[in-house]
Amino acid sequence: MVVKSATKKKLMDMGVPEEYAHQLADDRKWDDVKQLTAGEIAQICGLASDEANALHNRLAVFGKSGGGDGAGAAATTVVRRRVARRKTAKQQLVLQEYDADGKIIQLNRDLNTDDEIFKTLSAVVAEEGFSMTERIIEDLASGARARGKSKLTKPQAKKIIAGAEEHLTRSRVDPFEAVGIVTAQSIGEPGTQMTMRTFHYAGVATVNVTQGLPRIIEIVDARKEPNTPTMNIYVEEKDLKGKPLATNESAVQKLAASLETTTTQDIADIDVEVAQRYITLQLKNSHLKLKNMTGAEVRDKLQRALRLFIQADSDTKPKELKIIPGVQKEDDLADIGTNPPTYTELLQLEEKIKLLRLKGVPGILRANVQKDKDGDYYISTIGSNLAKVSDFAGVDRSRTYTNNIMEIHAYLGIEAARQAIINELLLTLDGARLDVDVRHLLMVSDVMTSGGVVRAIGRHGVSGTKHSILARAAFEVTTNHLLKAGIIGERDNLTGVAENIIVGQPVALGTGSVELFYIPDKE
Repeated sequence: MVVKSATKKKLMDMGVPEEYAHQLADDRKWDDVKQLTAGEIAQICGLASDEANALHNRLAVFGKSGGGDGAGAAATTVVRRRVARRKTAKQQLVLQEYDADGKIIQLNRDLNTDDEIFKTLSAVVAEEGFSMTERIIEDLASGARARGKSKLTKPQAKKIIAGAEEHLTRSRVDPFEAVGIVTAQSIGEPGTQMTMRTFHYAGVATVNVTQGLPRIIEIVDARKEPNTPTMNIYVEEKDLKGKPLATNESAVQKLAASLETTTTQDIADIDVEVAQRYITLQLKNSHLKLKNMTGAEVRDKLQRALRLFIQADSDTKPKELKIIPGVQKEDDLADIGTNPPTYTELLQLEEKIKLLRLKGVPGILRANVQKDKDGDYYISTIGSNLAKVSDFAGVDRSRTYTNNIMEIHAYLGIEAARQAIINELLLTLDGARLDVDVRHLLMVSDVMTSGGVVRAIGRHGVSGTKHSILARAAFEVTTNHLLKAGIIGERDNLTGVAENIIVGQPVALGTGSVELFYIPDKE
């Protein structure tokens, strides 16, 4: 006999004697008990017909609305109060002001503006009136230094700048040039040389970050979440109290511990006593210290999350916790002998305890403190949650970065998502040692984000929403596109590349964008 404790309790709340409630709850849920006829109740409980009818009527009254207005309902009134959850007060962080000068310094941090060659080239650019960014000038200065030059004369600088200006002019796109096809070819050809590479994550065993061709596919498919989401979390120079933070390894380590997800398995050994129907947690002091937690804190969080009474060997510094399924308060321990928990309830509780998050940010599986070249500490994570991480005090929101493009779009907007697409494509191609002009990547990111949302380059995104019917049909699901266009009477004006090639006429790009006629002189 396996008695459903919840069903038995409900029957007793209705005023059904415990003996009959115990028999009716044998392997039956409340929905099964409601459907019993008076004859079946008489047979199960061994009652006379009039007693069985009275009990059946009582169940029918309660079964209609869960309470009822009859005599049976009036006999026992059960008041259930919802337990108020303790809400954590959300900390309001100070709004970070945008420092334009500081941002320019940050963007140009790789430029050696004090170099003599850089100064000479900058002066010539200003004198000649050319339009060149400081990044281009730095590239030219780096090239001169690589050739063993420590300084340049003015004629030499003029010659370098003039040559660079000529190359810039020649590299500009002509009107009506088929930039889309050039971009596709320029990325596709090096892409054939990419392999299914993965990058080992420093400091974390058995964790690899997706790179190479799979990462390119993730980006252009606009996946909601990458296979291996990661974050680089930078901290501010000083904390709220004005003390150094970026150079304080222990403070950054504490921040990393508070960000990293901590489950019950991380801080305790879980033992299941099948015969006695209870679960014990042997807390690991070394792991608790590493996670900056105490045994009393673990007990409190488990008690609130599971809504069960948790026995401990000590109220102040517990080392062993004991959890029994169905025991919500200490008084319920007296009923364990007569109404023990089932094996199924024990297994369900075990799974719930294993998956329970006691501390940390959802999605942040690992957080490791690392040091950059300037001597400042930052946090590298496996997993990503940009919105939640940005709420933590001490996090520098202007530099914190994630490779999850959809998170960036949701938190910072479409322009930030566009820049993230460029960054991730560049990072992946550089990792594969492939040189692709950044303008081609700009074209891809512009097409993906031009509609205000991040769209995939495929039939569910860019290719599937083209104005041309033939262009959509040439990509995928040809029959569906043609059939739908025919039903609604759609018109194709043949303005693009694919549709003109399909019908066999010149494309209105390049030489096809002009009309040239030869009219011989009449003699």
